[in-house]
Amino acid sequence: MAYGPDWPSVRRRAATRPWAASVLAAVQEGFTAWAGVPIPGPERESAWIHHYFCDADGAELRSGQDHHVCTDCGKVYAGEPWDGAWRARTHDAVAGQAQRAALLHRLKGLGQARAELERILSTYARDYLSYRPHGEMVGVGRVQPQSLDEAVWAVGLLRAARWSGDALSPATSQAVDRMARAVADLLRPQVGAVHNIHCWLLAALAECAARLGDTELLTWCRDGEHGAEAQVRQGFHPEGLWYEVNAHYHYYALAALLSYAEAAGPGGLSEESEARLSRAIGAPPLLAYADGRLPAYGDGWPDCFVAEFAPQAEAAWTLLPAARPDPRPYYRHPHPTSLRLWYGARIPDPTPTRSPASSPTGSRASAPTGSATSSLVSAASSSPAALAGRNSVAALVFGPDDLPPPGTAVPASFAWPRAGIALLRSPAVRLAIRSGPDAGWHDHRDKLAVDAETVTGWSSLDLGTSGYGSEFTAWMRSPAAHNTVTVGARPQPAHTGRLVEWSAGHVTAESAWDGHVLRRTITVNDHGWTDVLTVTLAHPDAIEWAFHGDGAFVPGLGPGTPADLGHAWLRDVRRLTGRPLRGAWSITGSPHLTLTVPEGFTAYAATAPGNPNGRPLGLLLLRGHATEARFEAAFTIETHEPSSAVTTT
Repeated sequence: MAYGPDWPSVRRRAATRPWAASVLAAVQEGFTAWAGVPIPGPERESAWIHHYFCDADGAELRSGQDHHVCTDCGKVYAGEPWDGAWRARTHDAVAGQAQRAALLHRLKGLGQARAELERILSTYARDYLSYRPHGEMVGVGRVQPQSLDEAVWAVGLLRAARWSGDALSPATSQAVDRMARAVADLLRPQVGAVHNIHCWLLAALAECAARLGDTELLTWCRDGEHGAEAQVRQGFHPEGLWYEVNAHYHYYALAALLSYAEAAGPGGLSEESEARLSRAIGAPPLLAYADGRLPAYGDGWPDCFVAEFAPQAEAAWTLLPAARPDPRPYYRHPHPTSLRLWYGARIPDPTPTRSPASSPTGSRASAPTGSATSSLVSAASSSPAALAGRNSVAALVFGPDDLPPPGTAVPASFAWPRAGIALLRSPAVRLAIRSGPDAGWHDHRDKLAVDAETVTGWSSLDLGTSGYGSEFTAWMRSPAAHNTVTVGARPQPAHTGRLVEWSAGHVTAESAWDGHVLRRTITVNDHGWTDVLTVTLAHPDAIEWAFHGDGAFVPGLGPGTPADLGHAWLRDVRRLTGRPLRGAWSITGSPHLTLTVPEGFTAYAATAPGNPNGRPLGLLLLRGHATEARFEAAFTIETHEPSSAVTTT
């Protein structure tokens, strides 16, 4: 019953395609770097992976002996919960090592790989029930701190066992069976929603079912109330975007469902569901900026590029045979970092440590949750050298021998009514506006927010999120960090907006709650865009319009006077004059802005941290108290050198 890759085809690919041989060589190098990594025992619990971020700047931590250091500012953390989060990351890393071992055993017959696989699986299988059930934030795990992380870790280990064939000793194989039953008993009662977490629970349960030959469990995973079919049909909008909207959770859910499809084998999904998952592969690249960066909507992670998720398109080539997606859009822009995993997450680098109880941690960049690493096989070694082109294990194991010739399609404007997103393109700008349904816990409650990139390279990006345990995330989720209107000095409530009308160069969207109505109309042209946002409230209240972009805002009439708006994280706040307000941002290529300031409103400029591209972030805010307001902005882009009022940063 257990499904496995077509190993003869994979061996042939590795022998005949240079890119595939490079992937396999990188896997072997990574295996060597991680060989013998100690496994944290059941004596101390793991902790939420999102604790492993700095409060001051949201950057990830990196382990040292008995302490953890911010990779950006150098702040040092010690004790719990950081030690527990380090243990969780180490469990992930060990599961990744098990998958490297299984792959090398299958493709190269390495005795060392077989021994490493035996060591890892026998240790976990022997001790699994000794890990005490505990839960933090999302359900209960044993080895890991919650059901989600437990599921992702279990997918990694059980995939390694499935790939290994008959490599395990009879005693270890029987112990892994018992562990699979215990994992199923732990996770099955926790499935109960359409959500990325529950997609991972189903993927782990499908691995358990395949391991145990449990047809009843596998059928339940597919057809249950919250089974895989329901996750696909209810979780993905018809246009292909996951309902939590941001790219990282989109691909996180997609990775889980592809993992489920691999374990379940043929018949694990209906053709209709395969078609929708294929659209899920094709949708996000349409949102990308010129360099391949994807918008970090809601709790999206800001360092997010299309090429990062090429492994999912490669895996889908084989796992979705009824509706194979086109992987070519994922290779149009090289990714700025070199490390890739199975379906697009990242893996920690080996970090030597003098403590015998320690093992490698540290990471080059963020993942949707740190637990993503454990289910995925590293396609890269510990070396920072990049593998050019196709560089994932997914390409090696599931992708085509060769990609089709590059396409010639030109990006165009589009609208996704069900997802509530419209994207406009002109020779001057790429601009998106979001309305649509509430996206759940990861929604930043910022209906009608816009993000933009100009032909000159200036951008206004969504800031996304950091580790959820980090204080810095409070700023990234705050209303002032988004290009929209705040009513009553508080975030919007959960509600559904709508696209009212749309054409290739024009869109109107609306957001309404508690008798308040916000309507925004964007029109793009050859030289920029216009933005009109009207606010009609059920009763007078505080209204704040915000817009940010690369560089500090430089007004046409002097620097302004110092002010305090009461927003944490804002710096250099200045009260501005001018009716209308005119100016530009201090980055070459920024648009020149003409902004109507409504009667009774005051304009302010400020700077803030968190711009995803690393540039300074300059904010404009208009603040007043009224029942109605109309904000009119005209952004004009000049492709020649900017005026003397604008400096280059």
